[in-house]
Amino acid sequence: MQVVLVSTYTYPLALGLRYVSSFLKRAGHDVTMLFMSSERDEAAAGFAQPLLDDFVQRCQPADVVGLSLMTNSFYRSCVLTEAIRKAGVKAPIVWGGTHPTVAPQESARVADYVCIGEGEKVMVEFVEALQAGRDPSRTRNFAYLRNGDLVRNPTCPLTDDLDDYPFPDYNMKGHWVAHKDKLVPAEPKRLRGALRRYRMSSTRGCPYSCSFCNNSTQMRIYQGPGLGKWVRKRSNASIIAEIEGARERYPSIEAVNLIDDLFLIRNEEEVAQFVEVYEERVNLPLDLDAFPNTVTDRKIKLLSRLPIDLISMGIQSGSEDTLRRLYHRPTKTDTIARAVRILSDHGVHAEYHYLVANPFEPEDNMRETLRFVADHHRGPAKTRIFPLQLYPGSAMYERARKEGVIGEHHEEAYRFTYAGKKHIMQASYLDIWLRIVLALRVAGVPSWWVHRVIDFALHRWVRRCLDNRLFAPAAYIAYRTGRMFYKNLIYKPFVRPVTALTARRRRRRRRSSREHVQAEMRSAA
Repeated sequence: MQVVLVSTYTYPLALGLRYVSSFLKRAGHDVTMLFMSSERDEAAAGFAQPLLDDFVQRCQPADVVGLSLMTNSFYRSCVLTEAIRKAGVKAPIVWGGTHPTVAPQESARVADYVCIGEGEKVMVEFVEALQAGRDPSRTRNFAYLRNGDLVRNPTCPLTDDLDDYPFPDYNMKGHWVAHKDKLVPAEPKRLRGALRRYRMSSTRGCPYSCSFCNNSTQMRIYQGPGLGKWVRKRSNASIIAEIEGARERYPSIEAVNLIDDLFLIRNEEEVAQFVEVYEERVNLPLDLDAFPNTVTDRKIKLLSRLPIDLISMGIQSGSEDTLRRLYHRPTKTDTIARAVRILSDHGVHAEYHYLVANPFEPEDNMRETLRFVADHHRGPAKTRIFPLQLYPGSAMYERARKEGVIGEHHEEAYRFTYAGKKHIMQASYLDIWLRIVLALRVAGVPSWWVHRVIDFALHRWVRRCLDNRLFAPAAYIAYRTGRMFYKNLIYKPFVRPVTALTARRRRRRRRSSREHVQAEMRSAA
């Protein structure tokens, strides 16, 4: 069967879709992948007409067309689906991915079928039902509209052993990527760094049910006898084999990014084994994400032996009340502070994430977050602040709907890909000061001094003067000006040469240490 898989994301990664492609190819089907990405990370469906014409032409021979989407690519997916229909393509259109999983009714109004949950095995079942002349609407995990009502089929059990999965499909034959006004053959240089920093997953599922995340909705799909374990880990052998295979095919790969939040859900012995084999057989710069509850001193000490580029950790708030009552997050601020201290003590370059613009968060909680930052943040670190997005399926979304904060959906979650200039320009007074306080602590300004800055910001007379609609734009302009000054007059001539020299020395020491260990192993053998 001829299957066309379409990535609707602005970035040409689509890891889940690559897994679906690998399953279909292993089953003997012909797969074409179309990456309808954008040169800039924009959620808007600004496809040029020649690009849409090219896209439709490549969908014409398909027996099945599958689109993968998240909430912020919903409108892009609608435009692409409409283009396929207008062209008279007869193939059934299947939507899969995060958004159809958490908003199947809305998705089924547009697509012929939606795939709910993990789609690799069931997409093969759907295609083979069509091939055999059977009714594909009975496929497990699939849903569709009948007389305006959503019909949902039984759930397909999860595969417990992720090592049974084929690696994601990075075979460029039959892969096409949007470039200006046409689709061109996918090459490493066209994938915007996807084959320089190789992104991969080492786990599936998350045991936590944070109210701003749709994981709890996905987890509920697989609750019940015989549906398998929700949280699953790949073996170290499987992870290393995927990296080695990718590097053999694409020498352009110069770093690895483990994109799942829960790599550190592994116990300390498992982390030790991973470090040993990664150091020996890969030893490329490594990025990974961490959840504060899973950070321990020994795990980070072990990982610090590797060329860690970055460990990203979601903090979200420095208020116990916000974490527990609003975000349903099983993390105490003491746990977060300990995790920050451990990462700093081992010299690991970290990145910390916060959520702002929560319509239910009292101002006193934001004040607690400012004080938490002043007390506990330290470098080397970066920080990112994201406005809360009310994604369908999350507990926070349901509360916002119930209390009339949003209508049918939170339009910003559909129209924006990440926190950018627009959100900064519209940020609240305390959100702006959170950015300032974080910048001061990361720069090494002493805690007591930062507390005095907070006292100044919170003083009633200061707020009376500054807390208005001009403060955010003025702060943004000052930030951009200061950043330009630092980058051109301080960082480039002074800081970058020193950090580059330090990095080269560190790489030489690691290489020397690795060669010494290997020599000892050969001698012992």
